[in-house]
This record gives sequence, C-alpha cells and structure tokens, in this order.
Amino acid sequence: MRRFKFNLESVLVVRKKALDDARIQLASVMNIYNRQKDVLDEMNFELVCIQKESEKYLNEGEFNPEMISNFNSFSYKLTQDIKSQEKIMAETYKDLLKAQEAARLAYIKVKSLENLKQKQKEDYDREFLQQEVKEIDDIVNSRRKAV
Repeated sequence: MRRFKFNLESVLVVRKKALDDARIQLASVMNIYNRQKDVLDEMNFELVCIQKESEKYLNEGEFNPEMISNFNSFSYKLTQDIKSQEKIMAETYKDLLKAQEAARLAYIKVKSLENLKQKQKEDYDREFLQQEVKEIDDIVNSRRKAV
C-alpha cells in the first residue's frame, strides 16, 4: 500500500512560515509598546519627583519666584510630553491589536490544516489496518483451501 502523503503539505509549510512571521511582528510591536510604557512610567516618576521637590522648596521658607517659575515650566513641559507619549502609545496599541489579530488568524489557518492532516492520517491508518486484516484473511483462507 502507498505511503501516507498529505496533499496540502506545501500550503501548510507556507502557512506555518506566515504564522512565524506574524508572531515575530507581534513580538516586535509588543517590544516597542513595552519600551514606550517604560518611557511613560519614567516621565510620570520624574513629574512626581519634580512636584515633591517644588513642594519641599516652597516649604523651606525661601521664596524665589524664578525657581518656582522654573519648576512650573518644567512640570508643564513634562506634562505635555506625557500627553504626547500617551498618544503615541495609543497608536502603538492599535498596531499591537492588529498584529495580535493577524497572528490569531494565521494560527487558525495553520491549525485547521494540521487538523485536516491529522484526520487524513487517521483515515489512512484505518484503511491500512483494514487492508492488513484483509490480506491476513486471504492468506489464512488460501492455506485452508490448500490443505
């Protein structure tokens, strides 16, 4: 009996490659998003530190309007940078969702072909077993006739 051969093996290989590419793209976008999140966290931490430092400066008793103005200007600039970073992260998050969807669809395509291959392999094994049983029966029957 012939060996098992999955007719769509080349399609499966191409889809697995597409899945790997989609996963690599997803990892890349996720890495970018995580770095952007780290930058945002650092900015928020810096803003909190500036606010604490300005409060400490005000509580010391020495009033310097220039220094207060500098603290205020820097915290305003940092706040604007945080808003910009949040907008950038929102766009990156959209890209992340697209990459996740692409990877999910690629996985579904691969899995469906793998399931089809498995089903065909089981059918082949069942046919092969039936063929073996038939051949064994033929051998046994031919020996009975000969005796």
